[in-house]
Amino acid sequence: MSTVQHSVQFELTHTGSARGRLRLRATHTWAGTVPGFGPVELACPAEEDLLQETLTAWVSGHATPPMSFTGYEFRDLPRLATMTLTADGWTGTLRRRHLAVTARGRALRIEVAGRSYRYQVLGGKLRHELRREGAVVTMSRSGWRYPRTISGTGQGGVDGLDIGLAILLEGVYTRNLSFSGALYSWPGRFLSRLDDIPDF
Repeated sequence: MSTVQHSVQFELTHTGSARGRLRLRATHTWAGTVPGFGPVELACPAEEDLLQETLTAWVSGHATPPMSFTGYEFRDLPRLATMTLTADGWTGTLRRRHLAVTARGRALRIEVAGRSYRYQVLGGKLRHELRREGAVVTMSRSGWRYPRTISGTGQGGVDGLDIGLAILLEGVYTRNLSFSGALYSWPGRFLSRLDDIPDF
């Protein structure tokens, strides 16, 4: 897997949505080129049955290992409840502190492919940071719901796994990674899954 030892900037553009076939969800796609890594694409949700309770976001690219994130559906995105992450054949371990107040405390902790990541909100709801030892990818989106563009900057020894994972998480409902976002979206998430523990 190729590695970049300096800063790399990239932008994905919303290429529209493919209207879902009968009983299937519409799929939104963002595509672009990451210097040094080639073309990459984010799709969310994957075309799935409208009655299915979970949704999947997936990333694919020339030098980006295939990866996916599956979670319970909320506002047409997979959310951080009963979540499953796969990357390059690995299954990730994900955890977070539901009762923490700070963005760092509420960050999503990811263990995958022998690496430890922290994914957190950087103020507001439109910027996120994925960090591991020796590498960081900062992501920004032009808007919250179906943004026109999703931009990223990778620094340090970033590789295709880092870039792909940061992009993948932009296809996940992450408002509750900030305390204010959790308060804002909690009623809707609670009502959407009355038979489960709400993912505050």
